[in-house]
Amino acid sequence: MQLCMRLCAAILAAGALTAAAEEQPWTLEASNWEKGKDLLPEPVVKRLQKGEYWFKVVSADPSRFHHNYSQAFWDATEKNAGRYDLDEKTCGLKDKATDKIPDFVFGLPFPQIDKTDAKAGCKIAWNFTMAGAMGGGGGATFTLNGVDTGGQFRRIKAFIHTRGYQGRHFGPLKDNPEGLSGEAIAGALEPVDVEGVSTLTKRYWNWDGQDAVWAYVPSTRRARRVNSASRSDPVAGLDIFADDLNCYGGKVEYYQWKLVGEQTILAPLLQPYPFPSKSVSPTRQLIDTPYMAAGYEVPNAKGAPWWIQQNLVFVPRPVWIVEGQSSDPYYNFGKVIMYFDKEMYRIYWKQVHNRAGEYFYTAMCGYHFVKNDETFSAVFPNLVVGVNDKTNRAALGGRYQSSFLEQSWDPSYFSLRTLTHMTD
Repeated sequence: MQLCMRLCAAILAAGALTAAAEEQPWTLEASNWEKGKDLLPEPVVKRLQKGEYWFKVVSADPSRFHHNYSQAFWDATEKNAGRYDLDEKTCGLKDKATDKIPDFVFGLPFPQIDKTDAKAGCKIAWNFTMAGAMGGGGGATFTLNGVDTGGQFRRIKAFIHTRGYQGRHFGPLKDNPEGLSGEAIAGALEPVDVEGVSTLTKRYWNWDGQDAVWAYVPSTRRARRVNSASRSDPVAGLDIFADDLNCYGGKVEYYQWKLVGEQTILAPLLQPYPFPSKSVSPTRQLIDTPYMAAGYEVPNAKGAPWWIQQNLVFVPRPVWIVEGQSSDPYYNFGKVIMYFDKEMYRIYWKQVHNRAGEYFYTAMCGYHFVKNDETFSAVFPNLVVGVNDKTNRAALGGRYQSSFLEQSWDPSYFSLRTLTHMTD
């Protein structure tokens, strides 16, 4: 009996050591690229093979990773089971009890996804939208960096401020006279030739309304209305697009969605688990995060000049593979293939085709989580690496070191008056 017990203990100990060894961080690079051929989109694998990309791979405990979102969020998600459906014509979210758009939604509207369901792609997109909305609003100052094989050729410093009306912890805001799901102001701070160029966006909580977008140029002192399809236009001539924020920045109703597969993918994260926030007022919390230096900023760096060298890890995550395509004739993209986390509903990668059906662009979208207790959490987009494989150029967006959450903006802040007085 004692011998048997000792043998069992030895076997268990050996198993534990093996598991611990498997969980150690490891580097995926050109010398072992085969280990990553099923963990990355094909255009990324090609650059991995050439030695242009490498990945620091770390594991994350599934239960702990699940709790990057608050228990309040998961409780609400569980209660949402069977509560919502989709409008057949628009793919808009519908309350089954009223057959109308719901007044307010918190948590994932579709806790279970049936991959045989013809509506699965749209349901996945709605889960993505509501997971990203849980923070309620906030902002950051960041940079956009154009990079080619010779290094950085353009840098723009900018900011974005947002307020969400749907999906937020603690329930709906008291006042929403315009019937919005969210609104944002973004603007350029430097260099001088683009300083003050800014936009105001208002997204309506309806099935068929377009975003209202205004652009302001200081030299003309005028704000003009622009088409919401401009999200697919290059930002300041760089290889990055407004639709790259979170890897998709539009309304769910703008796309036709189709679930086409599932796999495990390497998810780019600052770290696997949440950062804490620091309260600086009753309504505002600050979050400090490390800077993600790219190859052009690091002496003797390996890989492409735009590849992130520091403070980025890759966690293997199960994903849904979903195709999205806009029917708007003014939208520049054709088919877009996106990789959605099956549990956290973030898009980690996307491959973009033009309207002629030709592939030309891949975006990698990184995130970090914020959580102090089980009553509140948020997930922030902190990085986009957009690569144009036709021109062999790239652009980086985000990489900020400080961001904030704001629960109570001044009611008049998101307005044309604010937009047109940015440079006063």
